[in-house]
Amino acid sequence: MNRRILLQRILFVFLVAASIARAQSEEDPLSHRQRDARRKAVEDFGGTKKTEQAVADGLAWLAAHQQPDGMWNRLSFSQQCPANDRCSQTAVAFESRDANVGLTALATLAFLGAGYTHEQGPYAETLSRAFSYILAQQTATGSFSSNSGYQMYCDAICTIAVAECYALTKDDVLRRPLERSIKHLAQSQQPEGGWDYTDALTHRNDTSITGWCVMAIKSSQAAGVDVPLETRLNLIRHFDRATDPDGRVWYADKRENTRPGQDRTLIKRRYGPAMTATGLFARSALGFRMDDRFATRQIGHLLEDLPNLDKFRDAESDGLHGPYYWYYGSLALFHIGGEPWRQWNRSLRNAVLEYQERPTTAKGTHKHAYGSWPAFGRGWGKWGRTGSRVYSTAINTLTLEVYYRYLPAYLSPRGIIGPHEIRDLIDKADAEERSHLLQLAARFHADIAEPILLDLLQSTIVNIRIDAAIELANIGSPAGRRVLIAADENAAPKLSRRIREALSHIAMIPPETEYGRVTAVRPAAGMLLFDTNDHRVYYGQRVRIMRDDVSIGSAIVNRRFSGQNAAAARIETTSGQIREGDRVIADNP
Repeated sequence: MNRRILLQRILFVFLVAASIARAQSEEDPLSHRQRDARRKAVEDFGGTKKTEQAVADGLAWLAAHQQPDGMWNRLSFSQQCPANDRCSQTAVAFESRDANVGLTALATLAFLGAGYTHEQGPYAETLSRAFSYILAQQTATGSFSSNSGYQMYCDAICTIAVAECYALTKDDVLRRPLERSIKHLAQSQQPEGGWDYTDALTHRNDTSITGWCVMAIKSSQAAGVDVPLETRLNLIRHFDRATDPDGRVWYADKRENTRPGQDRTLIKRRYGPAMTATGLFARSALGFRMDDRFATRQIGHLLEDLPNLDKFRDAESDGLHGPYYWYYGSLALFHIGGEPWRQWNRSLRNAVLEYQERPTTAKGTHKHAYGSWPAFGRGWGKWGRTGSRVYSTAINTLTLEVYYRYLPAYLSPRGIIGPHEIRDLIDKADAEERSHLLQLAARFHADIAEPILLDLLQSTIVNIRIDAAIELANIGSPAGRRVLIAADENAAPKLSRRIREALSHIAMIPPETEYGRVTAVRPAAGMLLFDTNDHRVYYGQRVRIMRDDVSIGSAIVNRRFSGQNAAAARIETTSGQIREGDRVIADNP
């Protein structure tokens, strides 16, 4: 049987069983880590046998350098080496700052990313010790590192580790610590939407730390632990503030030191490619469209600065191009897919694989550094000097696990803010707030935004109906055409220009679209599934079911499956029995 048809039938069964609204959004985002799925994901998304071997060797090195108490220590990991074969590059920067619990969690994530847990697999004992150490550090407030200068880095990364392990195992021992840590993260968020180094109220918003907090929120939701909606909505405020019109994202809104009498509101802004990559990843995690002007420009910035080992090791560079950037760039572009991901991935594999160390003895046996990545060198290794060889090995291993760590966002567009939550906010809002929330809804992926905007076409407030119709046209849906035509008659010049531009978008939609075939029918549920044949489908669209050039029924589209060329429709009328293989044609208004 054709693989696409088989996939669509599976999706259809799930659709009927779990309801249309939740069919795809409930798919386990960590499901690709399991053995067979992992192997398939490597093939499908650009990994190779070499990347998988690099991951295996990296994990083996990490396991060999864990302390008996479960910690990975950036200052003394080499004590786990044989006396005559010590690994080099312990931390040489900020030695006085305690960051070992965060480093331990980062190393732990590398094992979890490959699907290993404390309950099964060759590293069960390694992970049991790691979690014993991590959980022992948590305080009653939920912090894992309240006395560390890197507190919120450590807290966020520990939260991710606990969340991912709980999602994979449902071990009840992890549930309460995860709930406490999420509560702590929510309470530590700055009013402007970001996070700072500590949980104090500083009004400093650090995009790098905030990126880890975004992943903590995403992972906690995957584990079934809720995060306050206010916390998630406030993330939008930070990334909107931090993103410049050209798509670049600043590092932090730290105030400059000023002389007496000078304006103390001056802000010193630093930029770097990793921050732009973090911003793009955050937009994807939130569920925003990846084809708007900001995402498009950010993708362009990343593709102009592909992973390059020579650039990383260039002593004359600013030190911002390196593994941290590659990690976030990979997360961001993997979730976008297509040609941007293919371009990035080709360069990524070359860069990361080339500098993994594989030293051997004269007898051909592996030295103790085998499988690790060097942390720094002359003029390079900006963060490796702080994190040590443990950091560089963990972050590069995680990067090479990108193929299966998470389900790609284009296959499951659910973000950390759900469409039902936006609908609830709109229902409770006054007229002015509704207009603002409508604009927010329109920023989300079409699969999320379109049902919300369709609901708003029924609003009793004229301006809400018009704005919803305009936004629908902007995402390729003609569903608001009648609203726009009616409104254009008496619209003010500025509004009329917006309406006519939207109508011009609708006019570009082909009057008739030939889709593929019906791939499944469930008469009892009044539903059918069909192949979209790579053509655009929109909610509320009426399609005709054809056999031998004769129409035998009609249906209304009420669910898309992004990235899988499939759509579901509610059967409206029939003049004969609809069967698999019947043609599907859409009449667009």
